[in-house]
Amino acid sequence: MKKISVIIPAYNEEQYIADTLDALSRQDFNREDFEIIVVDNASTDLTSSIARVHGADEVIFESRKGTNRARQTGVEQSNGEIVAFLDADCEPGDQWLSRIWEYFQQDRRRLVAVAGPYDYTDDPRLHFMIFQRMAWHVVFPFMSLLMGRVFRRGGVMLGGNFATQRKTLNALNGLDTSYEFFGDDASIARRFGTLGYVKLDSSLSVESSARRYQREGFIRTNWNYTRNYFKVMMR
Repeated sequence: MKKISVIIPAYNEEQYIADTLDALSRQDFNREDFEIIVVDNASTDLTSSIARVHGADEVIFESRKGTNRARQTGVEQSNGEIVAFLDADCEPGDQWLSRIWEYFQQDRRRLVAVAGPYDYTDDPRLHFMIFQRMAWHVVFPFMSLLMGRVFRRGGVMLGGNFATQRKTLNALNGLDTSYEFFGDDASIARRFGTLGYVKLDSSLSVESSARRYQREGFIRTNWNYTRNYFKVMMR
């Protein structure tokens, strides 16, 4: 059994997947102690072949669309004691895996998951940078406290940057695969929050693409995320 399995769902990610996998190759965590599983979620481009060239241990094809569906397929094919989830357009820092591992060594009983933010480095707009700082240092910690500790509904987690123990996934019977995209993060946070403590660490960040904000607009994208978050949390 590996110490950590890294699961990466990917749909038409030929532009980004190489950089993501290259970042994982630079981890200060022993390469023999973790596996990388890319789940090709019905791509029509070169995602799979690029993933194989850039170090994925396994590339699995999942024809049923949905981020959580792809993640769960990866979980079922993995064997790590800890399961870490990363989006295909995200580049973790060199200590990403070692920090995740250390968290669970410190508290295996109460800690059910650890999660970090996205750092949208490819969007230099001032209002966007201010939004990121406010979100991760004010809004998200407050929402985690309010929804997690007060309402007992799990707080805030991002599906593309979190890790948990395999025994926790087993206790939940896996991820909720009914969400194709919007709402998947909130469903993860809510279900994990029922079992214990979720650590939100703003320093466990990964560089990510702001393409959705650039394509669909800043206000519209934030509205969709926020609306679906509360829809899931208050259901």
